[in-house]
Amino acid sequence: MPVTAVSLEATPLEAENGATLRKAGVELHIGSFAEEPIMRQALEGADTVFHIAAAMREANVPDSHFYEINCEATKRLLAWSREAGVRRFVYCSTSGVIGHSHGRVTDEETPCHPKDIYQKSKWAAEQAVFAFGRATGMEVTAVRPAAAYGAGDGRLLKLFRMIQKGRFPLVGNGRGKHHLVYIDDLNDVMMLVAERPEAVGRVYNVAGAESVPLVDLVQILAEELGTSCTLRRIPMPAMQLLATVIEFSCRPFGIQPPLYRRRLDFYRHDEHFSIERARAELGFEPRTSLRAGIRLTIEGYRKQGWL
Repeated sequence: MPVTAVSLEATPLEAENGATLRKAGVELHIGSFAEEPIMRQALEGADTVFHIAAAMREANVPDSHFYEINCEATKRLLAWSREAGVRRFVYCSTSGVIGHSHGRVTDEETPCHPKDIYQKSKWAAEQAVFAFGRATGMEVTAVRPAAAYGAGDGRLLKLFRMIQKGRFPLVGNGRGKHHLVYIDDLNDVMMLVAERPEAVGRVYNVAGAESVPLVDLVQILAEELGTSCTLRRIPMPAMQLLATVIEFSCRPFGIQPPLYRRRLDFYRHDEHFSIERARAELGFEPRTSLRAGIRLTIEGYRKQGWL
């Protein structure tokens, strides 16, 4: 089945991923999914759209930036997709739309209380996707992935590198649980929801089989990296103050701050997402344990010279 992708190549990692896609035979269009000419060309003859693009990690940009990219541009993409005759639209939301779960097991029926602008804009887009489906009869579905990781991921690479160096700044007590999903397991669900009739009009959590406290995750990473790691404990209030100062100091100059308040959410996580709906309706079962996924990720990073 031919595959077409639309992607930016604004960073070295994006350019490297683009080269990998081309090598795999993917027809790649360089640009934003918000650009109508590019998208109309890419959508020609498409049967299924997997919408995974988003504004996510930017800081010191107005809230309107997130709503424009994550919500309004998604609405336009829905309309263009329908006009192109797309059969099914798969929207990649985020497990973050739940907001703070405070250690509770959450499922797709848990009320959503998104806490930051990224999560709020993704929640608005998720609602818009289902509203479009109800209004037009187009087949739509959504997935809410936990934090995805794998050899092509650059976001958690910093965590792996810090632990390999043997020192990790632990902000807070580190007892909050992290729930990850290995990229192959996420891909399995994306393909299932694209084909299964049961998935139409439904939303699914996608996560690995286990969640672990941050201190345990650091220990597992250290063991698989073959190193020992010293935890440098930092009180959360002190780091919040520092992040606030850095963020507001960078704002007048339009600089992306190296540390900002939303990045501290990594240390505040305490989550466990139920995947029982995906198990029952799609037959999904994570194939990759956390330790095995970390091992595969390390192998991939080393092959690419990243570790």
